Amino acid sequence: MTRTTKTVMNAAIEKLTGLVKTGAMKINGNVNWRFLLTGEQPADEILKMFKLENGMKRALASPNLKLMKNYVQEVNTSNRNNKLSLIGIFTTHYGDDAVAKALVTMQSKLGWKSVDDVFTLLKFRKNGHLALASPKMEVLDDYMKLVIRTNSGDETLLQTLTKGFGGEEKLATLLVRAKEDPSTKELATALQNALVNKWIQTDKLQPENVFKKFRLDRGVEDALLDPNGHTLAAFISMYNARNPNSQTSLIGMFSARYGDDVVAETLVLARADRAKKPLATNLQQQQFQEWQKSKKSADDVFKLLKIQSQDFVALISPKLETVSEYIKALKATDPGDTSDLLTVVINGVGGDSALARAVASALKELNAHDPLAATLSTAAEYELMLFKRWRKGDINPNSIKSQFRVRDDAFVRRYRAYYDEKKALDNPTVITAINPLG
Repeated sequence: MTRTTKTVMNAAIEKLTGLVKTGAMKINGNVNWRFLLTGEQPADEILKMFKLENGMKRALASPNLKLMKNYVQEVNTSNRNNKLSLIGIFTTHYGDDAVAKALVTMQSKLGWKSVDDVFTLLKFRKNGHLALASPKMEVLDDYMKLVIRTNSGDETLLQTLTKGFGGEEKLATLLVRAKEDPSTKELATALQNALVNKWIQTDKLQPENVFKKFRLDRGVEDALLDPNGHTLAAFISMYNARNPNSQTSLIGMFSARYGDDVVAETLVLARADRAKKPLATNLQQQQFQEWQKSKKSADDVFKLLKIQSQDFVALISPKLETVSEYIKALKATDPGDTSDLLTVVINGVGGDSALARAVASALKELNAHDPLAATLSTAAEYELMLFKRWRKGDINPNSIKSQFRVRDDAFVRRYRAYYDEKKALDNPTVITAINPLG
């Protein structure tokens, strides 16, 4: 235990001792003060210590309520956490229904105007998304039912949480996080559905309105990081179900805003980030499905992505990677599809000559600064694919410059070395042994 911790603990013990001496706390027998400050005692025992175990009505009227509140604060300060709460103690002992009824009584006595006061009292904001799994949620729900029945109110849980957590945008973000937690998933899903339903049915929002509401128009990369991309996806799903003649999609909105090429490139890069990968993978699948639905061939996609010679320089080229994966998607849905990556790329850049010059230029640039990067680059990968194609077609190294208008001597030397190596393997030298006795 550190000196600071000891000081805090001793100060707390001194306060508790004073409470016992004044009769505010009821302690029998020898006292283990340090154990009392762990907050591990059952709720029943804590209430007995402060003589608050004889009904919620009496407990709320007792001056000892403030003393127990101070005790809870001392426990949490001593343990540097906030695991103990007044509401939690009362709920465990009396049940959430009794606590809710008592809060209704407090409402009339203290002149509270709305359920929002109870939200603040229960300190939901401090718990974040875990508030949805807290016993305090049951208390709030029961309290609201009693208020509505008693005062003919029309406040809903969604409205209360929206106000309490600081608006629809903040609540929506919290619900996305809560849906990932098994302990809060069920309620979070129900609340998200209620929120989305309100936007469609009451607010008459369109997908574009929600897109802007969450500022998903500030850049596709930022949008992928934003948890409310999931909220918009949930909205679109419900919107499409209710508007079958006006279908839209999350990827369609991103593509319309930023362009297919920018979106495709961003999605490939985003998949390398664990936080972004689930949404990025899902969006890429949607993008492929949209392309297939509109009958786009691999050649069409190559043009759509606006691939340039500079795309061959990188270790991984997001755009060329997209073409490769789209071809796999085409073959998965149509085994008879004859798309071939190298053929698509050659057609896309304008023939063997154009591809040869593009990779030769990229490798020359890379070799001048980082030979290792050149070896691992996309250009090196496509150079090898090109060499294999030429060797299969029996293209002689001596005709490279004239046939493909390649002026890079290093490129020609690399092809000659590849060609000679493969030729030697195809035609191994046969050594005939001569019998000296023959």
